Amino acid sequence: MAGRTQKVHLLIRGDDLARSMLRYLVDRVTEAGNVELLANTDVRDLVGEDRLEGVVVEDNRSGARQTLGAKALFVFIGAEANTGWLQGAVELDERGFVLTGRELDGSALDEDAWQERSREPFLLETSLPGVFAAGDVRSGSVKRCASAVGEGSMAVMLVHQYLAEAGVQ
Repeated sequence: MAGRTQKVHLLIRGDDLARSMLRYLVDRVTEAGNVELLANTDVRDLVGEDRLEGVVVEDNRSGARQTLGAKALFVFIGAEANTGWLQGAVELDERGFVLTGRELDGSALDEDAWQERSREPFLLETSLPGVFAAGDVRSGSVKRCASAVGEGSMAVMLVHQYLAEAGVQ
């Protein structure tokens, strides 16, 4: 967006952009002369009559508020995997995203569960046979809604294939 407008306000709720963003993206943000990073900041209100004219933001440490001029607002939340409940059930990568298909190496596979199978995991299948992952929770996913929908459709097809292989009608 920085290449298409005069000023971009980038708000983050925490204090460190690098904690939730890939290094190359952090570098691009910090190198852009027209991006103002506001850490520890929450959106509190939108201002405007017929269209957006501003965003009221609050420093979540001090409670101080200010209004930023804005013609558009884009929200990106949920970049962290919420998969703690899967720990020990399926293999996760170092950031907590679910490993599937080709991303699983032999050491990540439950040998007992896969011993009976004469195949590698399906594309969206986890380290546990018959358990599939799709969308943002999957390691290596594109992290876009359209991709997640497409992966969900693929997962349904793969579940049917798995059930047919297992002899379940």
